[in-house]
Amino acid sequence: MKIFARSGIVADIRRIRLDSEIPDFKIFFNKKKQWIDIYLEDVHPKTFASRGGGHWGFFIAKWTNPKLGFFGEVHLVKSRVRPDLVVHELDHVRTEWMLSNGFTIIRQNEERMASFLDGLVGSFYREYIKLV
Repeated sequence: MKIFARSGIVADIRRIRLDSEIPDFKIFFNKKKQWIDIYLEDVHPKTFASRGGGHWGFFIAKWTNPKLGFFGEVHLVKSRVRPDLVVHELDHVRTEWMLSNGFTIIRQNEERMASFLDGLVGSFYREYIKLV
């Protein structure tokens, strides 16, 4: 994403954000009633460990209403984005959504939750490939 200033200077918005205030992109789910912010950070993996997360990424639940609006943030080390990491962190999102909404997996709805995770991962990669 580029910002074009009146002076003609082009800046990369991801490089000028302050303390990760602007997400790199959003992933919508639950019929676009909810979303999570995705941050791709250019930091050393130990930086995340010092914040209480994993070495390559972490999820922070920030919802006030578990059925509507902003749900949380996923932070990933930009240089370490891999399919297993993406699925791992988005599974934390799915699990938090299930627990916060009192959802219990049973044989009859297990496929629905698998499809939910598929949708999160697919949405992630549709946005991610626009940035790389």
